Amino acid sequence: MRFLTGVSQKVNKVSQFLLIVLFAVAFLAAVYSVFSRFVLQSTFVRNLIPMIDFSIFNFSWIEELIRYLFVWIVFLGVGMVYKSKEHAQVEILHHYLSGKWKGILSLIVEIINSAVFVFLIVYGWRILKFISQQISPSMGLNMTLIYSAVFISSIVCLIHAVVNILHLLYYKNQQMTSTQAETTEEVSI
Repeated sequence: MRFLTGVSQKVNKVSQFLLIVLFAVAFLAAVYSVFSRFVLQSTFVRNLIPMIDFSIFNFSWIEELIRYLFVWIVFLGVGMVYKSKEHAQVEILHHYLSGKWKGILSLIVEIINSAVFVFLIVYGWRILKFISQQISPSMGLNMTLIYSAVFISSIVCLIHAVVNILHLLYYKNQQMTSTQAETTEEVSI
């Protein structure tokens, strides 16, 4: 259990680092794209420096890069949000249940989430094999690089879900053991 918890934490830290790097690259690419389109292509700059054709600085692949970076940002963010349990949840049942039933409900939800992640891993792998020959139009990248975001995000989420299930089962066993110890202590007195 400690090993999986450590793996979950390391995967989360790597995801955080990659998310920051990808966000920074996407931000810089978007700023450059806006600058090249609206400043360098403006009539003011053309009139100011007519001998330079600034259209060569307007790269058509930047918009595609930004789009693909945001795909990765979203899917890496899914794993991070799932780990920290800050995702959208319907908690109406959770508020009205006792402590024992809250734990059981949390366990059921984690098992269902794990099944969804396994489904996404299996079918994500099939999609990756299917689109292995596709190339992106502007950048010329193999589309498996882009579509693998779903596959990798599902693996990351499954790791976090398994850790959550183990924690729920471990704490449930600890609570049962402490309740039995208290009952035995009361009987002996």
